[in-house]
Amino acid sequence: MAGRGWFPGLLLLFGLLFTAGAVAAEPLRLLVPAFFGPEPLSQQVRTSLYFEMIKAFSAIDAPDKGAWILYGEEPAAAPTHDAILATAAWPSVRADLAIWGQVHAFDDGVVLQLYLSLTPLLRQRQVRPELWSLTLRGRDRKQYQLSLDLPGRYYAFEPVLLSREAILQFSSPQGTKLYSARQGGEPIGSVGEVMRFYEIYDDALLIATDGRKGWVHTRAITRSDSEALAFAKGMVRLLRGDWRGAQQSFAIVLANPAVPQGLRIQALLYTGLAMEKGGGSGRKEFEAAYRLNRLDRSAAAYLLMNCLADLARMQAGADSAVQAAALARGRQTLNTTRPLFAVDDPWLHKVEQILGEKD
Repeated sequence: MAGRGWFPGLLLLFGLLFTAGAVAAEPLRLLVPAFFGPEPLSQQVRTSLYFEMIKAFSAIDAPDKGAWILYGEEPAAAPTHDAILATAAWPSVRADLAIWGQVHAFDDGVVLQLYLSLTPLLRQRQVRPELWSLTLRGRDRKQYQLSLDLPGRYYAFEPVLLSREAILQFSSPQGTKLYSARQGGEPIGSVGEVMRFYEIYDDALLIATDGRKGWVHTRAITRSDSEALAFAKGMVRLLRGDWRGAQQSFAIVLANPAVPQGLRIQALLYTGLAMEKGGGSGRKEFEAAYRLNRLDRSAAAYLLMNCLADLARMQAGADSAVQAAALARGRQTLNTTRPLFAVDDPWLHKVEQILGEKD
């Protein structure tokens, strides 16, 4: 990776079995910029998070053309979403998303305020697994294509309490010790400028660097399941078309009863999306998200899209009574959610053309 101040981790997984439904996504570029906070603590936290995020690529059925995980030595101009987007847009970076934060010492541990920013560059990717598209025939017999993009671009998570012992294990990726075995073993070298990952586990990473292959030992950096880390990993998996891995990550978020409502709605929507893209139905998740906030336009849009997906699944010769019931459900959902959309919304107009005249 050209450019001063950036440590490139080239993530390539070999020897993995992929499902037939895997999406051939192009390499994702994830930025972990310099964190804001006292040194060397902030750099240690950032390095620990860097290795933790690599674990988001561990699913054996993930589509894979590699990923760039960029470790930023230079800080953004300010701890804001806009400043991070500006940093991610640098010619030497061009990241699709960034995970960043602020670090504070706290009692015998460390508190991390974590953020996730999706950049405009994400929409310029040639292959976008996260984009949900359907083509259906309208009541006027014309073909209509509808798409839904991710509703969120910026996430601020609840503070995370990290284990000081865990984050002190790393100072920076470059120079981290390599061992001869996944557990134990002898030191056989250290990490160089570029890493190639072969196997990923919760406790260790098998990598090749500078012509040498060895294990980086890791440990959990939080004292309990963190919805912030789980959500960030889920987003990475979603953007790479790893539908099963995304569901597993967002399930951790949803299992926490203290998760803020807004984040819970997003996790439900993304879980439903992963289910739909994986060949199933996300109806239960979309309905749950909409019940949490009946004024949430994104939840309404995903629920409507699910109604259309049900119709698309039935168009290949389903029983007429079943089709009629699905159409009635779609029209009822449309009538209920229509006030959330602008009168001249082109996406809603297509939905109306497919589901029929206004009741």
